[in-house]
Amino acid sequence: MVSIFDDPGVAGALRFTFVPKGVNDVVPLGQPRKHVPEYIVTVAGHGEGTTFTWVAEPDSAKEKAKLEAIAKKRASDRHAWLDLLGNLVTTVQGWAEKLGWVTKRTDKKMEDYEIGNYKAPALLLQRAASRLFLEPVTRAAPGAEGLVDLYRMPAYDDIASLYYYNKRWNVHYLPPGEPAVDNIRDAEAKPLTKEALKTILDEMSDDAG
Repeated sequence: MVSIFDDPGVAGALRFTFVPKGVNDVVPLGQPRKHVPEYIVTVAGHGEGTTFTWVAEPDSAKEKAKLEAIAKKRASDRHAWLDLLGNLVTTVQGWAEKLGWVTKRTDKKMEDYEIGNYKAPALLLQRAASRLFLEPVTRAAPGAEGLVDLYRMPAYDDIASLYYYNKRWNVHYLPPGEPAVDNIRDAEAKPLTKEALKTILDEMSDDAG
């Protein structure tokens, strides 16, 4: 079992706790349960720049290397996902402001067993009476490496979904008046561009008015 939290003593680092599973699964009834070891390591950086500071390490060098490989991958996956989200929010914010929208960055608390709980960047957009919210949903979706939704506020009406696949963000959007679909993923997909975003924001603004 792996638990991942922000390290309380090292800014920007993660605290990994590893607990072997099944240690007491075959202990006979009435016999004392075995001590379950707990291995703890602070992980800073990502990729080739990953460093490890062990608080409680396994005796086996092989086991230690195995746990460090797990921690390195998960820390790198976490960094890659947050970097992808950060770039998306920055891009959409820049485009939206040039189109006359007022924006405000915010954070959303996310839970993820693989990379630990974290705060993800999100974006509020407003123009006149229209208020929208660009909200990260998950980094693992069927056929995609990430999912972000664009909602109309305050009802949280699903306007469009952004899926990351083919090494780019793709927007699935159902314009007003189009036949309904069972899932927004079934709506027509287009690469996310400034022009595609403008179409969505203009139609949502007109619809709200």
